[in-house]
Amino acid sequence: MDPSNQSEAGVLLDQLLESLLADFDHWFQRGDELLRCCPDDVMGKTERDRLAARLTEGQKAIVATRSLVKASSQPMAISMDAMSPWHGLVTEVWGLAAKIAVYRRDQTLT
Repeated sequence: MDPSNQSEAGVLLDQLLESLLADFDHWFQRGDELLRCCPDDVMGKTERDRLAARLTEGQKAIVATRSLVKASSQPMAISMDAMSPWHGLVTEVWGLAAKIAVYRRDQTLT
């Protein structure tokens, strides 16, 4: 492969990876925000604490991944096995957002 093509592919991979990591970071932060305003009727304290701990671990994993990418002299990718728990957390955040929205709607109707 032409070295310039390798360089272009590496830049593209780095851009895609950073975009993906930024997305995870955004949703993990959004999850934290939702947990701070989440009523007990939507999610109990114990369950909120557990989700908060998993979001913190996810955020730490994103920071660690960024550090590894930055330290590497070669373009990197992340395996689906590594990202799968992050996807699960994002799905939980979306579910929590939906539950809070329904709860608030129901509160305004009563």
